[in-house]
Amino acid sequence: MNITKLCNMIDERKDELFSLLSDLIKINSESFGSYGNEEECARYVEKLCKELGLETDFFSPLDLEGFANHPDYMPGRNLENRYNVVARYAGEQNQDELMLMAHTDTVKIGDPADWELDPLSGEIKDGKIYGRGACDDKYAIATALFVMKLLKEEAFVPKKNLLFAAYSDEEYGGSHGAMAAVMKYPAKSIVSMDGDDAQIWHCGSGGQEVKYFFRTKDTVDSAKDVSKAIAVVIDTIEETFGDARRKEMEQNPFYKGTIIPQTALRYMGSRGGNDGSDLGKGEVYFVFYTDKTKEEIWSELKDVENILSQKLAPLGIVGDGFEGVTRFFHYVFCNPDSDDVNLLVEASMDVSGRKPLVCGSCLSDLSVISKYGSSRAFGFGVGRDFSEAGGAHQPNEYVDCDELVYFAKTIGAYILKMLG
Repeated sequence: MNITKLCNMIDERKDELFSLLSDLIKINSESFGSYGNEEECARYVEKLCKELGLETDFFSPLDLEGFANHPDYMPGRNLENRYNVVARYAGEQNQDELMLMAHTDTVKIGDPADWELDPLSGEIKDGKIYGRGACDDKYAIATALFVMKLLKEEAFVPKKNLLFAAYSDEEYGGSHGAMAAVMKYPAKSIVSMDGDDAQIWHCGSGGQEVKYFFRTKDTVDSAKDVSKAIAVVIDTIEETFGDARRKEMEQNPFYKGTIIPQTALRYMGSRGGNDGSDLGKGEVYFVFYTDKTKEEIWSELKDVENILSQKLAPLGIVGDGFEGVTRFFHYVFCNPDSDDVNLLVEASMDVSGRKPLVCGSCLSDLSVISKYGSSRAFGFGVGRDFSEAGGAHQPNEYVDCDELVYFAKTIGAYILKMLG
């Protein structure tokens, strides 16, 4: 089996790839953070892997002994019915060499009225495949299954084992599925197929989503006071913690000159009162990027709490402190000029003449994949950023068909280079 033949097969049978992705999109696998709806999708992936003759394991992250006591376990995710599927494509040598990873869960569909097409239709229109999960991250599941099917049909036997993990609980800061997959099935090299714009993510920023809570000292009948305090809280966080994050990421050689320093602190929401109740309570919600450790960051946040207490007291407001609402993502990276990364660049160049940008990403499952799986792990994908119309997490989410074909060719070429 050679790269040219595989690429020709992908071109000839690309409609099978598109149809497979459509079928995956039709399966609702929304995550709601504290629980998820991944089981039906995981069962479907398990079925397809077994039909390919792959050794297949279907398990919950909690099936791993001691998982709930792991230092990076985050309680409150109800993992009992959120399943992983890991399939092994056996090689000449029984060594797990390469793992491809993609997540089955999606963000919430949101208001269907905001969608021009049914969010669970998987409709193919004007060279695009639409639906929730189309570019985050079901295109990657479809790609792995499709490429392995073609390789199986050609009786390709890799030198060492190829693993594929379709894992649960990625959205809303989960990462338990990814962590469990790499802990149970350690591989020498790992590609997280959850990325944007054909970029190779050799680095994942640290960070977290955090809320700051505050309240009036006295009972009130209006949310006016806490609403006014929101501006004070935001300005203080900006001048202290926000400035520190932007300067820090600009000084990091993996992020200097990218968009990440400018967006190293982003506000996700604020609230004074709660639709007529809790009129004396307020909160500010933000996400940040860092290359610092969790201990260093929370030491800084403690200092910011003290500053806020002094600024809010004259307004009759009491600060109740910061609270992390997602896991803390560890700052991780592999060598941007590593053999694994360079081989992926070569694969892309071979199939399309396209040289992917090697750069850092923001918060991603690389945090646990690299820390607990392989220090050689990196991300690569053709998803679309959530800042784009029709991008990840947006209404009318889609993946471009031509990009999907390019991705399948590149992943296929990479497998042949690594294991052929």
